[in-house]
Amino acid sequence: MRCRLHLPRLGIIQDVDFLVDTGTDVTILHPWDGVRIGCPFDELSHPVAMTSAAGLHVYYAETAVISLYDGETRHDFRIDLHIGKPHPATNILDSLLGLDVLNELEMKYAPRRRQLRFYLDAER
Repeated sequence: MRCRLHLPRLGIIQDVDFLVDTGTDVTILHPWDGVRIGCPFDELSHPVAMTSAAGLHVYYAETAVISLYDGETRHDFRIDLHIGKPHPATNILDSLLGLDVLNELEMKYAPRRRQLRFYLDAER
């Protein structure tokens, strides 16, 4: 899912494609996307040890705003984004949109149409 990512402290506003992952509690920016958007990895603080698909690694919590667009309407979600610094085990992983955002949405999956739709609580 393409989202607008705003990292206020780092001065970054970029679009990022996140893999929708109902099995992860938090949203994670993996190194591939971090490098692409110009993340200054040396400026990251607030380390958090987390287990991911690549095993136990340190990620860095950073206040972020994830924006989703529905036509012309923008919906903002303020979260603690977890950013992975470059590491051989995580460099190739997709960034993940976790339950910290997904729990605010309703999902409808239509496999025959190969379609996954999201709705805000107010739209139910």
